[in-house]
Order: sequence, then structure tokens, then C-alpha cells
Amino acid sequence: MFKNILVPIHLEYKKNHKKLFEGAFNVLNKENGKITLFNVNENSVHPEIDIMFDENQQIEYELNALKELKEIAANYSLPMGKISFIVKDGVAHQEILKQAEKMKADAIVMMATKPGVSSYFISSTAERVVRHTDCSIFIIRLK
Repeated sequence: MFKNILVPIHLEYKKNHKKLFEGAFNVLNKENGKITLFNVNENSVHPEIDIMFDENQQIEYELNALKELKEIAANYSLPMGKISFIVKDGVAHQEILKQAEKMKADAIVMMATKPGVSSYFISSTAERVVRHTDCSIFIIRLK
């Protein structure tokens, strides 16, 4: 079992969170394992959105995202003693990889949608993480 799991979470796909958390806790070392819920704010990556946010709005967005991560954890009765929360700005797959390395994650548990035509030309976040991570990765397939 794994002791240090990174769980990237998209705040808008709430209906998928239960399955994601079940997957993470299935591979977590129950005695001394920890899970980090991780959200990436990609607003700064998109120039048309980034110019609409000033520094105060960016800080407010990150505080709201952190608050929402904590609410999600509480709604699913996740054991708060085993959970930490991080919000970063950037490109999702790059930030996931950086955070996994920084925290020395031994596993990443993340969601992925069923591939469509577009993912054959432009890789999904999960595919990019799978290709470049050094730790074990579990993909929770969603419908």
C-alpha cells in the first residue's frame, strides 16, 4: 500500500469525486498513509481569462478553491487527519508532476474520461501525467 498519495481533483466534476476517493483510499496505507487533494487553477494559462483577473481576484479564487476542497473532503467524511490541501496555478499536467516530485508522492490517483477523437490529437491531462511520472499512477475511469 502507498503512504503518500497525490489526488488531483477538478472542482467542477463533483459527481465523480466519490469514485475517485474510493480509489485513493483503496490503495492508501491505512496506518500511516496521507492523501493530498490538489487543484490546479488554469486561469493564468489562458490569456483571455488571465487579463480579467487582477492579483486580488487571483488570491480570492485560490482561497475559494481551497475552501471548496475542504468542503468536498468534509462532504465525503474524509479523515481530516490524513488529508492535506494544495491549490496551484499553471498547466494541470505540469503542476501535477511538479507537486508529485516535490512531495515525493509514491502514487497518484486521478480521474480520466473515456477517450474521444480529440484525445487522439491532443493528449488528456491523465495521459500526459502517465507518460512523465516516476511514481505509480492509478487512473479512475469515468463515464
